[in-house]
Amino acid sequence: MAATITKGYTFGATELVTNVKLHTLVDSATISGIVNAEVSASAGIVFSKLSATAANIGTNASIISTAGARIVNLYACSAGSISTITGMLTNIPFMLVQRSSGASLALIDASPFYLNGNANLNAIGSNITLVWDGTSYIELGRVDP
Repeated sequence: MAATITKGYTFGATELVTNVKLHTLVDSATISGIVNAEVSASAGIVFSKLSATAANIGTNASIISTAGARIVNLYACSAGSISTITGMLTNIPFMLVQRSSGASLALIDASPFYLNGNANLNAIGSNITLVWDGTSYIELGRVDP
């Protein structure tokens, strides 16, 4: 089954585009009918939304498969200090984004992580961008609101 994109705004034949209408078009759009098999690492951007209705992807020591996603939204993550992440692609940056409150996720600046200090992704929106070189996770940047 092919994915369906529903526009967040429909323009009339003579209607002018404004910033508000354009934002509504994009921000209120929805995608339905997409399955994991239709999302591949060769796509321009791959998202992984791991929701609170799914099993927790964070355990006490690992983040269960990112499935090659470039952006991994962490929902309902109950992890402490992470020592492994599975499913990322070699030499392709990926971002871990904390999306739930009350979660506690830490990455320690020690092998296999090469970070600019320990990372605590505890606040909603905090994120870290990493790249897996086949041996180590190397930090490219982070945001901690």
